[in-house]
Amino acid sequence: MIKHHKKHKLAITLATALISTFSCGFVHTETININNPSFENSFDGWTDIDPSSVSGVAYQGSKSAKMSGNNGRVEQNVTVDANSNYTLTAYVSGGGKLGVSGSGVSESTTVSTSEWQQVSVSFNSGSANTITIYGEYFGSEGRFDSFGLEKTSNSTEPTEPTEPITPVTCTGSSALTIASATDNGSNDGHGPANTIDNNFDTESRWSSNGEGKTIIYDLGVQSEVKSVSVAWFKGNERSSYFDIETSSDGNNWISVLASGESSGSNSGLEEYDVTDTSAQYVQIIGYGNSSNTWNSIVETKINGCSDGSAPTEPTEPSNPVGSLDPDLPPSGNFELVDWTLGVPVDENNDGKSDTIKEIELSSGYTRSPYFYTAADGGMVFRCPIDAPKTSTNTSYARTELREMLRRGDTSYSTQGVGGNNWVFSSAPSSDQSEAGGVDGTLEATLAVNHVTTTGDSSQVGRVIVGQIHANDDEPLRLYYRKLPSNSKGSIYIAHEPITGSEQYYEMIGSRSSSASNPADGISLDEKFSYRVKVVGNILTVTIMREGKADVVEEVDMSASSYDAGNQYMYFKAGVYNQNNTGDADDYVQATFYSLSNKHDGYAY
Repeated sequence: MIKHHKKHKLAITLATALISTFSCGFVHTETININNPSFENSFDGWTDIDPSSVSGVAYQGSKSAKMSGNNGRVEQNVTVDANSNYTLTAYVSGGGKLGVSGSGVSESTTVSTSEWQQVSVSFNSGSANTITIYGEYFGSEGRFDSFGLEKTSNSTEPTEPTEPITPVTCTGSSALTIASATDNGSNDGHGPANTIDNNFDTESRWSSNGEGKTIIYDLGVQSEVKSVSVAWFKGNERSSYFDIETSSDGNNWISVLASGESSGSNSGLEEYDVTDTSAQYVQIIGYGNSSNTWNSIVETKINGCSDGSAPTEPTEPSNPVGSLDPDLPPSGNFELVDWTLGVPVDENNDGKSDTIKEIELSSGYTRSPYFYTAADGGMVFRCPIDAPKTSTNTSYARTELREMLRRGDTSYSTQGVGGNNWVFSSAPSSDQSEAGGVDGTLEATLAVNHVTTTGDSSQVGRVIVGQIHANDDEPLRLYYRKLPSNSKGSIYIAHEPITGSEQYYEMIGSRSSSASNPADGISLDEKFSYRVKVVGNILTVTIMREGKADVVEEVDMSASSYDAGNQYMYFKAGVYNQNNTGDADDYVQATFYSLSNKHDGYAY
């Protein structure tokens, strides 16, 4: 959508002030002349931005300024005295926003009225000697007329000043905690709280019909707001139009993004860079969409930092063991918006296993018996031997999550160094700047419920439950293996350099096809946890069990060439069946009770 702007020469005059004294109340006002306040000389003295025009419908005289679209605006610069109180007024008919801005000054108010109504904005000029007064489009066609500006002083005893709000300045950016979401009650029953419940089901949304509808987010404390991410309802079918403003007190608002427009091609979160401001409140003002006048948001994230008093979203898994709800789908207990799921079925008949993308997966997807919620609330992954595979080059079937840092934003490619994948901190700095994250930690708590008991002795009983995948190779595969004759299973890992032979590291028991029962092994249905951590070229894998010492393996990957340019990474978790010789219906299964992925520079 192309927007055309036109500007007229600005003629600013400050006329001699007219001073009027009101003995009752001891209030003195000084009326400041505004050049051409009623637009009788069209836009002389004003800068106008299309779609604006001079209208023959006026409150006073024969003309007014008409704003008929999102960018419509008239503005004029005026010289003022510093540290003085002023009141700006104008008559408005229709929709309009009246405001003032300048160095340290930003005040505005909005109105929607069918008849001419005087609107006012009071402000203190602070350190500013020049301010900009303006009228702009707000929600529907509107007209402005008879601007006025008065300087006021009060000779009565000054009131006790309120405690100043201390601005927050900090570094870094991550998803901030949102304490609450509110609107004016004009929603259609899909309330504002739905946008902060981490549920991407489209029924869990906020919807309000009409231009200029506002949803306000309270961060609880002052924070530095740096960007806002929004998942729009039907975001892949239509573009939504909006402004974003911030406020320290919930009354005085600063515009940080004007005339925003969503891509129209993405139903996941889209991140919008905003002017960095210290604020406690963020409001999104909706102006409908390319199809109708509805404003509908599925989920919102506000990104920035705090001075330490504001908690950010927890970095520990949000689904500790014991808090899972068996009546919910997996996405109701686990945040799955940054994963896709490979399931061992081919319902679209393309000869490959199906992939469930981020938004569908995080909106309540289940597919029994391969992916569902267990009776104890855990997330079950099951994969038989005889099942469709991800490609003709793959030997084994899987039911497995694939990390997607783009979180449904299809403008990012799934492959390559970019916003969807991460790199090592030993990679070139240009790759680190382009990637969605740097280094990484994958943590999970799970129990392996079943492994294959039939097939070749070199394959029986083994399953991969976690991975780091690169372009073509695998910096890590984490195996669980239990032989039919043993009551407990072993844990080992494989590291695959880009060149050279695979390296195996046994952590608990042996990976041998004739291994004896590991004394310190892990039984089927026994819960354990793993942590996979990469910092630079150092890979650390930790196995954790209640009441037992951690088992740790560290791998130096300096000679593995993953620190070269254009090598990108992503985590995988679930079950990757490592048997293709057993009975067709033999299977592997694991139940996950917590799962989290973290990266430097990744906000979630």
